[in-house]
Amino acid sequence: MCDVCTSESIDWKFVNGETKSALHQVKLFRVYKDKIASIKLCHLHGIELFVLGETRFLQNHLNLARDLAVSKKKYSC
Repeated sequence: MCDVCTSESIDWKFVNGETKSALHQVKLFRVYKDKIASIKLCHLHGIELFVLGETRFLQNHLNLARDLAVSKKKYSC
């Protein structure tokens, strides 16, 4: 499941449709100091991350940012 959709209680398969139901493994470099955060994103959130950039993407999805702060072991590589 998409980490953003999970944190915001969105049905990611319904939102993305049948043809775009693949998940993308994405690495965030500006979340942890000297570490990389690895998250899974659906097609739409992957595009949003590309367009907005990492900082503004996390500002738009504060639930994901809180999850990243609390569950460091779950997301760090």
